[in-house]
Amino acid sequence: MEKLLRFLEKAEGRDKVLKVIQYFGRFQKSIVSNKFTIRFMNLSYAARLSRQIFRLGKSFLELHNIRNSIKKDFLDNFTKFLTILMSASMCVRWLFDNLSVLSAYKIIEFDHREFTKASTTAWVFALIFKLTNCSQEMMKSYAREAMLKETSIGKTTRWVVENLDELSQTRRKMILEIAKTIGDLIIASNGALIPYKVLGKQFSEKWVGIGGVVSACISIFEIWYDC
Repeated sequence: MEKLLRFLEKAEGRDKVLKVIQYFGRFQKSIVSNKFTIRFMNLSYAARLSRQIFRLGKSFLELHNIRNSIKKDFLDNFTKFLTILMSASMCVRWLFDNLSVLSAYKIIEFDHREFTKASTTAWVFALIFKLTNCSQEMMKSYAREAMLKETSIGKTTRWVVENLDELSQTRRKMILEIAKTIGDLIIASNGALIPYKVLGKQFSEKWVGIGGVVSACISIFEIWYDC
């Protein structure tokens, strides 16, 4: 119960629960249509609106992340560069997303669809940078494992096992991050019209729903694990 309360105290945790509701509604609508689906879609739409308001001002958080990344001297230059690019892309994403929300509610007089497209395009770039970083971390873990095996002579069994277990945990984390990123990439690429430009058609609502639910569930698991 205490862990559940700690989870619910986290704003990001509540947001991801709403994300599951939002995208499960879209998935459900794509495979079946009845009165219960319509009711759940109303809840899904409400979750979407709540998440839009929740995202207002998140650009400032990304600016803070950029500043922190610059200060991290323990990161190699390429990793630091990727991290900064990812945060910068997300900063642009949130900025245009916020403008889209404000335009949709007629607070400012602009076409919200153009802001939405710009927002999702920036999100695509952020996700590509994240995938690159995760892939690099995976390769680093295998390189460290090979080096560990070469230098394990004279080391205790406990030392070797602990280090191998740490590398294994890193890889599991990266696999989850890659799966989460791919799920989000389905949503973002659709918003940026990339499938239409490349394949001649958009991803179906079913795939968008699956991508959103997978990404949200992994995020919930990670937040819950850290509580």
